[in-house]
Amino acid sequence: MKLRVAVAGGVTGGHLYPAISILEHLEKFVDVEVLYFSVKGKLEERIIPKIHPEYSLESLDVQGLKRPLTTYENVARLFKILKSKQKVLKVLRGYKPDFVIVTGGYVSYPVGIAAHKLKIPLFVQEQNVVPGLSNLKLSKYASKIFLSFKDSRDYFPKKLRDKLMVTGNPIRISSMGKKLSYDKPVILIIGGSGGSEFLNEVACKLAKELKNSYIILSSGGKKVPCKNGNLKVLNYIDNMVDYYNVASCVIARGGATTISELLYFDLPSVIIPWEGSTESHQLENARQIEKEGLGIVVKESEFSFEKILEKVRECVNLNKRNVKRKINPAEVIAREIIREVKRV
Repeated sequence: MKLRVAVAGGVTGGHLYPAISILEHLEKFVDVEVLYFSVKGKLEERIIPKIHPEYSLESLDVQGLKRPLTTYENVARLFKILKSKQKVLKVLRGYKPDFVIVTGGYVSYPVGIAAHKLKIPLFVQEQNVVPGLSNLKLSKYASKIFLSFKDSRDYFPKKLRDKLMVTGNPIRISSMGKKLSYDKPVILIIGGSGGSEFLNEVACKLAKELKNSYIILSSGGKKVPCKNGNLKVLNYIDNMVDYYNVASCVIARGGATTISELLYFDLPSVIIPWEGSTESHQLENARQIEKEGLGIVVKESEFSFEKILEKVRECVNLNKRNVKRKINPAEVIAREIIREVKRV
């Protein structure tokens, strides 16, 4: 069985990597041909050719809507989205996909609308507790809507409840084979794919205070204002799970992918959500960590280094168990998509 799929979801790793994980799991069950709609100059145009050169890329010149939505600049941005929809319609008519997957971000909207107009089965995957605007708008056209968190159900109309499926957020496990070894406790600090200057400063302070620990920082390429012997700075971590295996504690923002990975691997953590996130979705994501008893959420506006230091020491003393393998939500989603497509 061979299936053609068109996909949209990007700009950030939070939208891109769940999509890639779903595609990789689909490939375990059927032959898949992939057309990926990207945003011109953004992350997916750099990452996809490197890890999946066999995917075809179709670049769209679109921008997300600014908040508040009534901002004058959004007129021009809406025009770009509408213009892109015409391009997508033409591409999809020629490509003739068996189905379309969107994982959010503004690139998803013109692709999802075009799929609906052409009567192509549409699947929506939402990473955050608070659904993004594109996914909410497209949900009424979807054959199935895959949610990462139970709390997300309350944001969708009741008439769509039969289409909702809580699966968890797809995890992309890039490596389980690399054996890292440290003779001191490891505190892993993750600033997200774009990095966090705030967390970079926290890493410097922790490295100074916790001389008997290693601080490993994923900086996102942003400048780190210190150099300490027990601080290891990485611009980007490709094999994240290998570092999860050795971490006693994780400090992170509240991005959906990071939160889902921490829940998936049962990692003690301190979450400091980025307060500039749309609709405060990082804060809502982060609260899932507290609900599962894995750690605490500290608002940046209420930040206290002494409090963070205390909680990190508690994390280290928990003596975390090793990472356990679980069923990847991407596999659940892939199986459900195949089942739905076969019914059409």
